[in-house]
Amino acid sequence: MDVEKMKIIHMIQGYSQSYVVYSSVELGIFNTLFTESMTNQQLAKRLKLSDPLLERLMKVLRAMDFVNKEKDRYYLTSLGKKLSRYSEQSMESMILFNGRICMKAWVFFLEGIKSNKSPIELMEDEAFFEINAGSDHRLSTFNQMMRHSSTQLDLAILFQTRNRAEVKQIIDIGGGAGDVIVQLLEGFPLAKGIILDKGYIKEEAERTIHRHGLEERCQFVEGDFFLPLEHQSDIYILSRILHDWDDYKVSLILKNIAEAMTDTNVLFIVEKLLPERVTKQTLPAFLGDMHIWAMCNGKERTEKQYEELLRQHDLYIVRKHLLDEDVILEVRKDGQRTDSRYSYEICGAL
Repeated sequence: MDVEKMKIIHMIQGYSQSYVVYSSVELGIFNTLFTESMTNQQLAKRLKLSDPLLERLMKVLRAMDFVNKEKDRYYLTSLGKKLSRYSEQSMESMILFNGRICMKAWVFFLEGIKSNKSPIELMEDEAFFEINAGSDHRLSTFNQMMRHSSTQLDLAILFQTRNRAEVKQIIDIGGGAGDVIVQLLEGFPLAKGIILDKGYIKEEAERTIHRHGLEERCQFVEGDFFLPLEHQSDIYILSRILHDWDDYKVSLILKNIAEAMTDTNVLFIVEKLLPERVTKQTLPAFLGDMHIWAMCNGKERTEKQYEELLRQHDLYIVRKHLLDEDVILEVRKDGQRTDSRYSYEICGAL
């Protein structure tokens, strides 16, 4: 057996596993089996599918360790339960976002590389966020994925590195449905909050505010982070926003925030950092960089690249908070600093 050839075959046929997982989630297999085991015939009847064809699909899911079989009845493994919406660790929204939108866009990857145009724009003739604004279905799929991502974000480390009583105002720029600012307002109990985002997300954000009983402390403000900010704040936060945009637009966002900040304010930037070195272990990071380009013409960045963008607007990093997968760059303003070779505190487990 030629191991290298098998490795290449496995790579080029990786799409088949992606489509099996997505299609099985879309069909409702994992939701149906979450609370009860079923025979293939029962499952096929419930889902209105061909009994023989479903049996073939279930063999693949068994080999992938999503389901198991005992006495002719299928049941979910711990891995399979994560693909049901009923699991506390559900990944359903992420799978549906990838299957309904991302995987279709990647068909245009080759043409995108040749034309220097993001695949999503080639597929839709519009930029990603413009498409979302005009389609309730697309917006819902995207928001569910983002809400799952935001609720997995643990910001507790921020409460350990500052005086909570001193924080009176927080603005979540591009805050979407409000899951991030809810967590911040819980950690800073004397603060009031603003979710700044486009109007199409207002209703969902206000439902989040109401569900958490924060009507007196938090409001939604329709706005655009490419325009000057009209609100002063102790804390500004950009959670997974900057990687969606090219350097020019990121610079514009940072310029608007820098102009609103004083020397006592702080900006938190939540992102993944692209490694400086390319190794086999860093493949997911560099694939992620291509993915964000494919979807919205964005880019992942190294720490040095963020430093350079920040420095253009007299902003610098004072702390780096390490999370499980992301980092939080704690940024302050300093118009007198000119030397980029500064050091800063690192918080969190290495």
